[in-house]
Amino acid sequence: MPLLAPPKSLTLLEIAHELQAEAVGDVNFSITAVAHPVFAQHHETLALAMDKGSYALLKSTHAGAAIVSKGMEVDLDQFAGGVVITERYRVALAWLTQAFSPRLHFVSGIHPSAVVDPSAKIGDGASVGPLCVIGSEARIGANAVLLSQVTIATGAEVGTGSLLHPGARVGDNCLIGNDCILHHNVSIGADGFGFVTSDEGSIERAQKTGKITAFNHDIRRINSLGNVIIGDSVEIGAGSCVDRGTLGPTRIGNGTKIDNLVQIGHNVTIGENVLIAGGVGIAGSARVGDRVVIGGNAGIGDHKSIGDDAIVAGMSGVITDLEPGTVYAGYPARPIKETQRLEINKLRTGKALRDLSSLVQRVDKLEKQAEKRREQSGDVE
Repeated sequence: MPLLAPPKSLTLLEIAHELQAEAVGDVNFSITAVAHPVFAQHHETLALAMDKGSYALLKSTHAGAAIVSKGMEVDLDQFAGGVVITERYRVALAWLTQAFSPRLHFVSGIHPSAVVDPSAKIGDGASVGPLCVIGSEARIGANAVLLSQVTIATGAEVGTGSLLHPGARVGDNCLIGNDCILHHNVSIGADGFGFVTSDEGSIERAQKTGKITAFNHDIRRINSLGNVIIGDSVEIGAGSCVDRGTLGPTRIGNGTKIDNLVQIGHNVTIGENVLIAGGVGIAGSARVGDRVVIGGNAGIGDHKSIGDDAIVAGMSGVITDLEPGTVYAGYPARPIKETQRLEINKLRTGKALRDLSSLVQRVDKLEKQAEKRREQSGDVE
């Protein structure tokens, strides 16, 4: 839940219980904060030393306790106590950072500076922050939090327990699910990039002939009449944009996590539990399957399909459909082993060209030597 308020303190025993780990030393030692060993400032801090690099820095920390991974030891001469985990340390890190995250500053109810249409419905326990604007027939779910300067347009809906950071914008009739997080300046439901020329334009002609023999005059807008539908537990990073569909919806499935500065075009469908890193661009009507991972700055062409469980490496360019359960890389995106072979061949090509150049120089030298010997012997044609 994004709105979990952190406790004032937890004992090492309570932390170990939550992480199904082992508490050592003074198991009742109280923790009020967690930090990297270098940045621990006071005794009641739990030093996070679950990887080898941070573990090596424990000797110089000011923390009073430490959490380490299995196979590592907590020095009870230095620390009051500690926790030894057995699971993947980043899973423990996820729980710890949520449990001790600073509390969000908001209160339930509607701030006096907010503008809320009388027909909008605000759920129990919801918070509408300073300078927010809520349009007609909009619906804000119970315990949802809208921090400052959030806009929810006419007919839009924000689900139960969702958190919208300052500057987030949700367009007309767009639907945000339960327990979602929209970070600063996210745009949901802007018009898609849809335009047409009155006569056949340069792109259409180039696709047919490979030449630019037509020109773009009288560019006309295609309005976007659809909306955006976002599932539950979706997180969208700062400055990212999800455009509304032309006639139907743009969709993002449950559990999907999207980084900063991602552009999702009109009519795109993204499945469940997808991970999309920063700077990715997904063009209109593309389809991304469930559990896909897309690396930073990758580009997905319009109307292209990515199968379930595929991985697209950063900086890749997807210009054909991709099969499920396969790792792709490069431009154009190919199965990663094929891309690696091509890169190796490029290196080999460079060496081959250098060897060929050297061979040509040797042949030239031998021919000149042979010509010189013929001249000296008088055997000249």
